[in-house]
Amino acid sequence: MIDDIVLVEDEAMANAAKNLWFEFGIAADLSGAAAVAALSEGLVSVKPGEKICAPVCGAGLPF
Repeated sequence: MIDDIVLVEDEAMANAAKNLWFEFGIAADLSGAAAVAALSEGLVSVKPGEKICAPVCGAGLPF
């Protein structure tokens, strides 16, 4: 079930992809980092104790 749809700027996705690479060694492409970008930018509200899932995919180039 989908609860919400948000728009994420390209720069936010690029920042999320870079963070995924440098923090976790995950080479995600920009669209693959969109869910992480939405969370990082505060576009999705997360309540305390709420469980979330942020799918990450792609085979982006390391930065």
